[in-house]
Amino acid sequence: MPRIFYFSLVVCFLVVAVGGVLAFVDSDGDGLSDSDEETVYYTNKNLADTDADKYDDAKEIKYGYSPLVGDGKKMTEVDTDKDYLNDKFELAIGTDLKNPDTDGDGFLDGTEVAAGYDPLSDSHQKIDKLIKVDLKTQHLWYYFGDKLMSDFPISSGVTSMPTPKGEFKILDKVLIKHYGGAGYNFDYPNTKWNLHFTTGKYRYYIHGAYWHNKFGQPMSHGCVNVEYQNMEPLYWFSQIGTKVVIN
Repeated sequence: MPRIFYFSLVVCFLVVAVGGVLAFVDSDGDGLSDSDEETVYYTNKNLADTDADKYDDAKEIKYGYSPLVGDGKKMTEVDTDKDYLNDKFELAIGTDLKNPDTDGDGFLDGTEVAAGYDPLSDSHQKIDKLIKVDLKTQHLWYYFGDKLMSDFPISSGVTSMPTPKGEFKILDKVLIKHYGGAGYNFDYPNTKWNLHFTTGKYRYYIHGAYWHNKFGQPMSHGCVNVEYQNMEPLYWFSQIGTKVVIN
């Protein structure tokens, strides 16, 4: 192929369509485009490791860590613009990490999401929330409209005490709950972040679990166990009435 023709193809590829050349430039070689570093992640486009924690910005984002704050902080633990919406949720929804009111309607992004409103529109449009649990793979996903907020392994009920299947909704949010106790063969006081989704013979919850680290396999007495670091943001996100699908 003649050099001039090859060069023309490369130039066309770079300038084609939207975004122009900037969309393909990565000045610091960290795997993020300069454009995204400047307008989405607010990382330093000339520094591969913005927070100087020895991990490239792109790698931190891929694995859910904040590229803006060191000390191994997860993005779910960081709220850059103090709008009550953590950075992971902001990136999932598409709100601005440094603008607490992305749509300019006078309400903080976090306030809108917590109440089920669209933080990208000032039309006061409601967005459906959904929690999905797959018992076969022992995994949970949750969504804000069509946006996946997060997913992680869970522990459902063992064979003798299965987790109920079907479509449910969050009936109550209980910040601290005591499971078991006198008369039971288990005792788990002060369990944080409990979402009551149905009542059969027993009340069933999606809740934090501090007494084991075997998420990804059945472990519970019928509830859905979630690791604490994952349960806190799910509890914040969920509302009474949020749909739950378990299959």
